[in-house]
Amino acid sequence: MKVLLHKNKDLKHFIRRKLWEPVLELVKQGITPHQMALTITLGAGFGIIPFIGLTTILCTFWALRLRLNVAFTILIGYLMQPVQLALYVPFVELGQSIIPIAPIPFSLDKLTSMFRADWLNALQQLWLANMVGIMAWLLCFIPFGFALYFSSKQVLSRVLPVQQVA
Repeated sequence: MKVLLHKNKDLKHFIRRKLWEPVLELVKQGITPHQMALTITLGAGFGIIPFIGLTTILCTFWALRLRLNVAFTILIGYLMQPVQLALYVPFVELGQSIIPIAPIPFSLDKLTSMFRADWLNALQQLWLANMVGIMAWLLCFIPFGFALYFSSKQVLSRVLPVQQVA
């Protein structure tokens, strides 16, 4: 029992030292509540875009362009990837209901038969499904982004320490 408690304490220390403290250092790097709220909003928004692999590119580009913390933006984007996978099909279905295109079947059997019959046509249909999914994501991201930005800015302005002007 004593060994188990000792290992549990070591695990907590390891997690605190290797995960929690580096993240806190990222947060404390002289970032304002506005910048932190924008970082959280962009990381979360680009983290759920229904295009696998685009998260890193978008997070990096916009973080550099807006002079935000690139590492923290990408970290938030990566933390949102399970949500991205869960929302991929709903975004595509929402996009297909907004834009009148032939519905894409998302069952494994139907996708396999599509690729066996004509793989170029299957790729074209999946590309189109990605595009309508991105359009649906964009329509959802605008209100979600504003709500997340303003709510996180309110919370962060109370939580983050006030910057001292040197």
